[in-house]
Amino acid sequence: MDDDDRQRVALWRFGVLGPLVSARLEHGDRRAWFRAAAERVHEHPGGRLVRLSARTIESWYLAYRKGGLRALEPEARIDCGRSRAIRAEVAELLLRAKREKPRRSIRRLIRMLERAGAVCAGELSRSSVHRLLAGHGISARPTRGPATERRSFITEHAGDLCIGDALHGPQVLTPDGRPKKAILFSELDCSTRYIIESRFVIAPGERPEDHERGLKNALLKAGLFRCYYVDRGAPYTAGSLRSITADLGIRLLYTGSGDAEAKGAIERWHRTWREEVGDELGDRILTLPELNALHWAWLEQEYHAREHDTTGRAPREHWLAEVAAGHVRPLPRGIDLDAVFLHRAIRHVRKDGTLSFRGQLLEVRAELSGQRVELRFDPHDPLALPKVYVAKRFFCDTVPLDRRGNATRRRRRDLGAAEPHAEPSGLDPLALIARDHYARTRGTPPPDDAFRHLLDDDEDPEDNDHDNKEK
Repeated sequence: MDDDDRQRVALWRFGVLGPLVSARLEHGDRRAWFRAAAERVHEHPGGRLVRLSARTIESWYLAYRKGGLRALEPEARIDCGRSRAIRAEVAELLLRAKREKPRRSIRRLIRMLERAGAVCAGELSRSSVHRLLAGHGISARPTRGPATERRSFITEHAGDLCIGDALHGPQVLTPDGRPKKAILFSELDCSTRYIIESRFVIAPGERPEDHERGLKNALLKAGLFRCYYVDRGAPYTAGSLRSITADLGIRLLYTGSGDAEAKGAIERWHRTWREEVGDELGDRILTLPELNALHWAWLEQEYHAREHDTTGRAPREHWLAEVAAGHVRPLPRGIDLDAVFLHRAIRHVRKDGTLSFRGQLLEVRAELSGQRVELRFDPHDPLALPKVYVAKRFFCDTVPLDRRGNATRRRRRDLGAAEPHAEPSGLDPLALIARDHYARTRGTPPPDDAFRHLLDDDEDPEDNDHDNKEK
């Protein structure tokens, strides 16, 4: 019990004494008043209802007469801060172990001391350890993860840092008339607080493909930002986002685990949206196009047009000034964003030149048999077939497996193609064999070029043999 608690109890006891404090009463009158007060129910400062004995009330009265209001305060326990259920040496060890690592739980502390042989199994109870720690003000466990220190920051120029996030919005009516939740995906420029891209989509949850569609639109509108700052939600930890940012040369930054509040700029913008748009919608349920139309109107007429508290400038005016000054990087010429935003998957090509994708078998070129290849596909088009990439370059398309067609299709024989710039050796292995055979059977070496006609580079020997049989 601290000083404030003792002061509240003293004032409560003073109120119980009532007229005894100032009235001139005889001894018999005081005794009668003690008995009358004892028959009443009193509400303790802690909220519980209590009954008091006449002797207790009399002791309070005598204490007040002797020492004033201070004498009505409860006396502090002599063993305050010490546990009567835990030995002193064990209590000291518990306190040291807790202060050493404040996140250690009571269960862990007890198990540590039992394994170390400091106490017997079952000697320490959770309640007694908790009272000991609470008495020293160290019972609470610090929050894991986010840093407690926050710093307000802003980048120097537009495009230096883009912040992405999602907001779970209101329900909207789908074309079949059923209400479903809409999710708002947005990209905000940190320097100007300008909302580069923002739109609602209907989705069962935060999906990578919905986020990446918004990111692609943001890049088309604002060019390449230098850093992209997101939390560790499912759409942002997907491997596809890492590949996209790596291909475009954008540094991908993550908040700490469980520390979504670190993206304070866009979190504050979400709060503004809820207050100025979400609260005004009330119970109305709109269609998705209607909700997006209201959202975009608010962005252009209200948010982008008024002065921002942090920057002191209107976001649209600030953004356009940064663009005019050349601080925003345009997209490089020749870059194909559609190809960059294709999702990737690694597959093993079987010996028959097939691979599995989305539950179906697809065929690729025969020379890829036995290799691992990268498939790239459009996540928004479930019917589009993936493309095969080898060493980050397009290699071939995929086609559905046609087993009946393969039954009559001619197989190609791979004899190994010469390297493009290989220098000819000038050696003819068949001519050399024929020469040695001639010399061994006839005892004289053959004339030069005697067997060159056995191998014609322009014709296949198997075709010549087939023609001779027909003749």
